[in-house]
Amino acid sequence: MTGHGTQEPLGSLAMAAPRDPASPTDAVPTSLVRNLGLFGAIAVSLAVVGPSMSVSLNPQAMAEQVGGAVPLVYVIALVPIATIAIAFIVLTRRHGTAGSLYTLVGLELGPRAGAISGLWLVTAYCAFTAVTASSFGIFTASFIEALTGVTVSTAGTFLLMLAGVLLALIFSIRPARRAGHLLLGMEGLTMTLIFVTVILTFAALVTTGGPQGQTVDFSEFSLSGVSTGALGLALTFAILSTAGFEGAAAAGEETRNPTRNVPLAILATAILVNVFYILVTAVGVWSFGTSTSEMQAFVSSASLPGSMADAYVSTALGDLITLGGAVSSLACMIAAQIAGGRIMFAFGRDGVLPRRLGVLSRRWSTPVLGSVITAGVGIAMVGLSMIPTAADPFSVFELVSDYAGVLIVSAYGAACVAAAVVLWRKGGRARLGSLIPLAGVVIVLIVFYFSLFPLPSGWELVAPLAGVTTVVVMAVAGLTLSGRAASRTVASSP
Repeated sequence: MTGHGTQEPLGSLAMAAPRDPASPTDAVPTSLVRNLGLFGAIAVSLAVVGPSMSVSLNPQAMAEQVGGAVPLVYVIALVPIATIAIAFIVLTRRHGTAGSLYTLVGLELGPRAGAISGLWLVTAYCAFTAVTASSFGIFTASFIEALTGVTVSTAGTFLLMLAGVLLALIFSIRPARRAGHLLLGMEGLTMTLIFVTVILTFAALVTTGGPQGQTVDFSEFSLSGVSTGALGLALTFAILSTAGFEGAAAAGEETRNPTRNVPLAILATAILVNVFYILVTAVGVWSFGTSTSEMQAFVSSASLPGSMADAYVSTALGDLITLGGAVSSLACMIAAQIAGGRIMFAFGRDGVLPRRLGVLSRRWSTPVLGSVITAGVGIAMVGLSMIPTAADPFSVFELVSDYAGVLIVSAYGAACVAAAVVLWRKGGRARLGSLIPLAGVVIVLIVFYFSLFPLPSGWELVAPLAGVTTVVVMAVAGLTLSGRAASRTVASSP
């Protein structure tokens, strides 16, 4: 690495080349296997986002702020999302390693900055596991109730959450290529069901109209009367709906031609997911209507595409979409555990965290321990969230979602700073390009603000307080741990 001396603990730079899948497996593997292609990398990023899950739950929170302008907010959100995506593309075009921001930021800004951003991101992936475990339990319980008529108790819902995490863990410790195929199939199937619902609903609106006279009317997408604060909060939800699109960066060391395929995967995921959100929410607003009572029904929907299917297609399709929400949640859990495990692997390999984390499974050539810890911390987050929320599954989902948002936004800010530095160092016209990730830094700060203020009351206050506390604690831990690793590197060098 240039510019930072010889004391860097980032061993990712000097690591052995990724193993040939055909190499002997009788010894403990020391490096990951490059077995992911472009579509596999897209699958990891897509699954971390969990668009089927997000589009089922997040638009309702946005509608509370901006009414029927939800799809317009997603269109506006394309600008800030693009700046953050460009930052990741700049970084991943230069380095194809495991560890995501830990390695990418560390290689550009030094090991301490890398350790801090990596700890933020891996904690966010643990929180993603908790978020998706909650949604898995909620969707699965709802499907069981629709199928059998039996109401699942709160305790039963939490048992379903635990089962989801453990099931995801079984798949996440497998080779990335196998998991990638599974993730693409799971999320792709659910997105297809939702897309079919959108097409059939749109056709019904155009031909016969809705049951209360709903029609296709673009004038319904208006920000008239929406306050700046409400718009800012809705934009925050829209941006966080795309959180995780960088997931492929964690599997850079398992991706063939990573400096090409990982940036393409990040770009493709960001575009695909946001177009998907715009289409679904546009038809969703038309299907409900924008009167006060109709918007209240939109906000109260347990699943936006599921409600569309119930009203315009069939309840059977609505039930399938509910099951699809559970499948999407499971896919997201798998991807979050894969990404979290790879970051911990990079930490362990470099000695920032215990070296045991940097040991690969003899059987799978994957960082099993890192995935296990990601799953375990996710379960612990669910358990802790039950205390202030009185064990309400929906409240647990909301709490851990808000907590994850604070962490992921902090990590995105670090990525934007690192990308701006890269472009500035290049000089010439590239310095002008550094304004894009710098704009991303400003946007991240705005999102961070609206994630915290105005401060909520009651149990909802726990998320921003816990999020900020974690950001500070992890920053201190990153400084301390990276410093110790650097000292060990110096002490052991000739």
